[in-house]
Amino acid sequence: MTLKERQKVTNEVAGEKIQISFMDEIREQPDALRRFVERAFGEEELQRALDRLVKPRKNLHVVLTGMGSSLFVCYIAMKFLRDRGIPASVVESYELQKMEKRFFSDDIIVIAVSQSGESPEVLELIKKMPKEVPVIGVSNYSNSHLCENVAVTGGIYAGMEYRTSTKSYTNSLAAMILLAHRILGHNEEEFLSLSRRLEECADKMEGLIGNKKIGKDIAEFICDIEFLIFVGSGYSYTTASHSEIVAEEAGKFHSSRFTPAQFIHGPIELIGEKFGVVVYDFDRHFSSKCDCVRENVLKYGGKVMLITNRVDVEMQENQMVCVVEHEDPITATLLEIIPLELGINSLCESRGMAAGCLARVVKRMGN
Repeated sequence: MTLKERQKVTNEVAGEKIQISFMDEIREQPDALRRFVERAFGEEELQRALDRLVKPRKNLHVVLTGMGSSLFVCYIAMKFLRDRGIPASVVESYELQKMEKRFFSDDIIVIAVSQSGESPEVLELIKKMPKEVPVIGVSNYSNSHLCENVAVTGGIYAGMEYRTSTKSYTNSLAAMILLAHRILGHNEEEFLSLSRRLEECADKMEGLIGNKKIGKDIAEFICDIEFLIFVGSGYSYTTASHSEIVAEEAGKFHSSRFTPAQFIHGPIELIGEKFGVVVYDFDRHFSSKCDCVRENVLKYGGKVMLITNRVDVEMQENQMVCVVEHEDPITATLLEIIPLELGINSLCESRGMAAGCLARVVKRMGN
């Protein structure tokens, strides 16, 4: 059986024929985010548990872990905490399993993220974790083995998802932003401000998804690209990392991701025809480096798609600009992935492929 034949829309998941498309799940993202806001801000037991864990630790160190997109969403919480003076690290779950026991000091708490709650590496980590190290779980399914094996969990509330991660990814971002606020012990006014910003993102998501031109224009721009690289710094590195998965799983591109500074050390030598770079630029602290990447890609014959909140960059030959009007670089991560999702879906449709169908692995969906 060919790869394309294994990608039929009516593929088999857990023995059950389904007709839900990648685009269906893209469209569900705004309502999934609203559901998260409605439910997650009421997780009082999670807040009490975090208060009990955080306050006694004078030198708190938060270790965030997961696999795939569940690992990538950890970057946003790590940066948020570090920027506010809390030491935080992101370590892939398998690598964390192999860490020497002396790494796990009395000041560490572990946040284990698994959209399905069934990632083998995460579950094995929980088994091997020293008993004195507290673990907080974050999952989409309350009946998962992760939720059953940790003391307290936070929900993602994305609902069932069958294709390459869309709504579970954006809801996981919201969950990690909220969790970081909880660790810092923010007051009611700050939580209310965050909930409003997330609701605003849901509204803006609908606007982006409803614009059919975005997906078609992006698909036309990237249709002749064979190798697609994603570049982002700060909070947008989370987006660049997940974009690699979207391009590989949903679009079947050869892909990778880099920070803009790291891009100059190696990948720059590959630039040429059929080489494309998507640059996420929503934080002025990193714009000059992002500009450097764009200039080099265009100079050496590649293509650039800039997804940004900037209005000072114009379209030109081999450069497409997609403007997303949103100033906050933290919550912008919920929006900046949408154009890529739409573009990949439209490209797959034009090629007669079903976007987001996993042909070689089974998507896990709870216990």
